[in-house]
Amino acid sequence: MAVKVKFHHIGITVTSLERTLAFFEDAFGVVPGMALHVKSGADTAQALGLPEHEQRVALLAIGDVIFELIEFHPVRRAAFDGRQDDIGYAYPCLSVEDIDAAYHEWTAKGYTIHAKPQVTEHGPVAGSKFMILKDPDGKNIEIVETGKYLVASNIRAGEGTASLDDPVVIGKH
Repeated sequence: MAVKVKFHHIGITVTSLERTLAFFEDAFGVVPGMALHVKSGADTAQALGLPEHEQRVALLAIGDVIFELIEFHPVRRAAFDGRQDDIGYAYPCLSVEDIDAAYHEWTAKGYTIHAKPQVTEHGPVAGSKFMILKDPDGKNIEIVETGKYLVASNIRAGEGTASLDDPVVIGKH
């Protein structure tokens, strides 16, 4: 029997909690609802598979999901150098109502976005648009404007099903 779950939170490690919080407030209007200073003991360090350490943590509620921003001390690496095609790379995806307006607002503020929103015109996710916004550490935040089938209730119901043998084409080729 499988364990029944609900999504609770996603944690992202950052180099500067203050800088990242300022970014989230400016870009998304989201501020922390809780902040913590955590000192791990031996048991917590073992549970995390890390040496003993301290964390500064901010919890931001975005919809029904909690976004946990974590600044570790001591720092293992001073800069992030991962890419989305690295095994184990994880990223959040945030939904917006008007991705084109978000693109114009964020590019005007000087945020890094590599390309204008990409649109899927055919297939099970037709009408969906996405783009990648970079956070202050250079990590991807996917931004999506969902088409009819790219919502949890429709995916759960199996509407707009797709096959790995029939790839979805996004953008121009």
